[in-house]
Amino acid sequence: MFKKIAFTTLITTAFLLAESGVGVNINQKDLELEGVLDSRNLEALQTSSTVYQADFNFLNADSNKLLSGGIGATNKVEALEGVEMTFGAKYVWAEVGSNNFNALPFMVKVRYTFPPLKYNIPPIALEAKGLYAPNVLSFGDSQSYGEIRFAADIEMIENVKLYVGYRNIHADYKGGANELFNTGYYGGLKITY
Repeated sequence: MFKKIAFTTLITTAFLLAESGVGVNINQKDLELEGVLDSRNLEALQTSSTVYQADFNFLNADSNKLLSGGIGATNKVEALEGVEMTFGAKYVWAEVGSNNFNALPFMVKVRYTFPPLKYNIPPIALEAKGLYAPNVLSFGDSQSYGEIRFAADIEMIENVKLYVGYRNIHADYKGGANELFNTGYYGGLKITY
């Protein structure tokens, strides 16, 4: 059942997100597919300086699976050139062994794009992202969810970014200890439109 849902979601996401961006990142044990739909690419939705983003992830982490989708509002920080902040929420569904996990964490993301550099160095950006769902936003046997990510990317070819990052994901179950879902470094490729 999970494979059918994940496959259908990824195919639909790839189709819907073809205008904004898709990516894949890996390390020795994990594979993650991700997609972002950005309202900057949809003129009908872009009526103010606030940008709306829908993002989707599928993480296969050493036989554990995580599927998430969310929406956020992004805007530039006026006092800090090159800084964008995003606030939103995601729905997270994970399968850890025979246990299912459901949560609705709040999300905050900060992205800093360096100003144009001399000597034709490609554009570089740094990003930090955090998600947190306390007990009240965790359902069923889930107690809490926490995720922290740090990443850096460089646009080597127009609309093609190479990136490296670190993620730390914790899923707590009722009556159990803090479950480390996944942690580690990864590298990947994003194609944006």
